[in-house]
Amino acid sequence: MDLGQLFNQLIRIEGLDIWSGLSHVGCSRIAYVETLRVFCMELGKKTAAAALFLERENWKEYATTVHALKGGLAGIGAWKIAQETWYLEDASWKGNYKFCHEQTDGVLKKILEFDIALRSTILFNREEMPKENAPLVYLIEKLNALHLACSSGNSTDAEALVKELETKTFDAETDAMIAAVCEFVESLDYDLVIKSLDAWLSQYAVTDPA
Repeated sequence: MDLGQLFNQLIRIEGLDIWSGLSHVGCSRIAYVETLRVFCMELGKKTAAAALFLERENWKEYATTVHALKGGLAGIGAWKIAQETWYLEDASWKGNYKFCHEQTDGVLKKILEFDIALRSTILFNREEMPKENAPLVYLIEKLNALHLACSSGNSTDAEALVKELETKTFDAETDAMIAAVCEFVESLDYDLVIKSLDAWLSQYAVTDPA
C-alpha cells in the first residue's frame, strides 16, 4: 500500500486530525493504519448496537456502547464527532434520556458518513493479498540481507527485500516487528533500520538455521 497516497487522502477527510491519531500510536504510520482498519471493521456493529439500546431504553448498555464509540473516534483523531458522542454518553449517565432520543440519530449519521469517507480511501478499495507462512531460517536470511543493503545504502535492494518480507507471515510479534522495520526503510531512516536489526538478530544469534 502506498502510505503517502493514503495519508494524502486521509488529510482531506473533514473532522479527521491524523496528527492527533498518530500521536496515540507513537507516530507510527503502520500502527495508525491498522487502528483505522480495526475502527472501521467494528463501527457498524457498534452503531447498530447503540441504536438498538436506545430503542429499548437500555441505558446502561447504551452508555457503554457510545463510550466505546467515543474512545474509538478520539483514538483515530476524530475529535469533533468524539465530543458529540461524549455528550450522548454524559446525558445517558445523568438520566437526560430526552436528549439521547433527540440527538442520537444525528450523531450516528455523522459517524456513518465519516466511515464512508474512510472507506473511500485506498485503505479499503483493494483486497490484501494473502500472506505465505515462512520458516525462521528464511526470516534470518532476509534480515541479514536487509541489514547489508541498508549498511551499504543500497535502497533498491532494501526496498525489494521489504516488499518480499511484507508477503510473508511468521507470528503476531514478528509480523509487527517486520511492519515497523518496513516503515523505517520506507522513510529512508537506515540508521534506525540497522539498530533495529542488530537488536532483533541478536535474539537469533544462538539459533542454528539448519
